[in-house]
Parts: sequence; C-alpha cells; structure tokens
Amino acid sequence: MSSEAVAIATLDDHKKAFNEVAFLLDIFTTTIDNIMGGATAPVGRIAGREMARKLPVYLQNPSLEETITLLAARMKSGFDFSLEKPEQGEELLFKRCVLRDACALRGMPMGGATCRLFHSYLDGIMNELVSRPVKSEIVSCGAECRTRIKTQ
Repeated sequence: MSSEAVAIATLDDHKKAFNEVAFLLDIFTTTIDNIMGGATAPVGRIAGREMARKLPVYLQNPSLEETITLLAARMKSGFDFSLEKPEQGEELLFKRCVLRDACALRGMPMGGATCRLFHSYLDGIMNELVSRPVKSEIVSCGAECRTRIKTQ
C-alpha cells in the first residue's frame, strides 16, 4: 500500500470549485456573445452536434421524447428537465439547472448569453441524435425555466 495521503474534498472545496466554474462560464459566454454579436446559436449547435457524436449511445430512429429522456438521465447531476406537451407546443421544463445557480452566483441574467448558448448546445445534441433540426426558444426563466422546442 502507498503511504501517500489521500486528499478528501470538503464542502468548502466544492463551493470554491463551483465559484471558479461559474466565473469561467461567465467569461466564456460573455466573450462568445460579444464576438458573435449576440448570434451565438450556431456556435452552440455546432458544439452540441460534436458532443452528440461522442456520446456512447446508439438510438435507432429515435423520437424527440426518447432523446430528451436519454439526455435528462445523462445530465441528472446538474439538471432536472422533462418534455411537456402543453397546448402551445412541446416544451422542456427545467426544474433544476446548475447554470441557474451559476447565473445567480455571478449576477448573470437568467435567459441571457449563458442560457442562450446552453440551449443552442442542447439543440445541437438533439439535432444530431434525432437527425433533424431542433430549435428551442426560451419561454420563461425563474425558479423553473421553460423552453419551447420545434423540430422539422
């Protein structure tokens, strides 16, 4: 057995790490938003499609609902979201969102650059998995957030 000490992360260590990640998210999304003039959707979609290609999953002709169920399970450490079908169209309901926590910590506006980039990224993942364009629109932000989803 090794005589090296094993470092155990404390709650304070986790808080400091989350603060650092929130800081980096703020810088990256603000910079991308400034460079792109607010048109960050293509950047997010391209990154999402690339991420989807690396996911160790195979879905044969998946529905949007099947894809969202899979992603919700994969992302459950930081998010709690589900597909709802209200009268206005299909929507994702985000009950828990780690980015909402990061925005609150950094004083970033909910529904702002960070949220828009994330939702474009998620659109790109879904686009790649269902093999057709997916576009979301932020409907509401707060204790729970909603996005309307459209596919072709």
